[in-house]
Amino acid sequence: MVSFRFHQYQVVECALPTKSDEHPKIYRMKLWTTNEVRAKSKLWYFLRKLKKVKKSNGQVLAINEIFEKNPTKKSEKR
Repeated sequence: MVSFRFHQYQVVECALPTKSDEHPKIYRMKLWTTNEVRAKSKLWYFLRKLKKVKKSNGQVLAINEIFEKNPTKKSEKR
């Protein structure tokens, strides 16, 4: 049996609701990491850089591992 070191995760996050923004934007990111903890860490790293959302002002809604036979191939639905 083959064991893969990296797994693909989908992490969903949103900022905490405030009085000025009761329905914050939801962000979704697909990441290649070794485990769920690193997936969350990478999510916060990229969101700090891209959208200025800090870990203390946000919450993780879901973490899902993506199981695909060929995850890096382009799908041919044409």
